Formats: sequence, structure tokens, C-alpha cells
Amino acid sequence: MINDGLGNLSEESPVMAAARKLGGKGGEGTFFGMTAGGIIAGLVFSGIGYFYLKRGRDEGNTAKICCGVGMMLYPYFVSNTLYIVLIGAALMAVPDIMDRF
Repeated sequence: MINDGLGNLSEESPVMAAARKLGGKGGEGTFFGMTAGGIIAGLVFSGIGYFYLKRGRDEGNTAKICCGVGMMLYPYFVSNTLYIVLIGAALMAVPDIMDRF
């Protein structure tokens, strides 16, 4: 039991309570609703997005610039690991598809 200083006892830690207030799912093995795999996938796709942005600016390719910015930003809004991977793969494919057509 955790005492919050006001005489209230609760089962969850103050960190988990704060995460719940911020809208995160919380729970065991998560950090603000993201698992370790989700955090790693988000970092990987954000890194790839940075290189897409950098390469797009060098080439003047608007599709790569937009997809690079998108890949750097979407992991902040998606917490499910599967969705992070699927959206990242789709964003990686967009510039190549646009170049072919």
C-alpha cells in the first residue's frame, strides 16, 4: 500500500497514477503505454525518418521529406508496437512507390 500523504492508500505507484492521468495505458512492463519493443521500433523508425528527411532535402524530393517528418513524428502518437512497425513500413515505401509512378 502506498500512502499519498493525504491519508489515502492506493495500490498503484505515483508514477503509474501520473501516467494514467496523462492518458497512458500504464500497466506492468510498459512505460506510458509502450512496451520495450514499441520504444525500440519508434527509435528505429525515427532514425530512418531522419535519414529520409536529410536525403530528401539533398535531392529536393518532397515525398522523402514528408515521409521523413512523418516517420519522426508518428511514434509519439501510436503506442501499439504492431502499428508502429506497419505505419513505418508503409511510410518507408511511399517515396519508392511515388518514384515508380
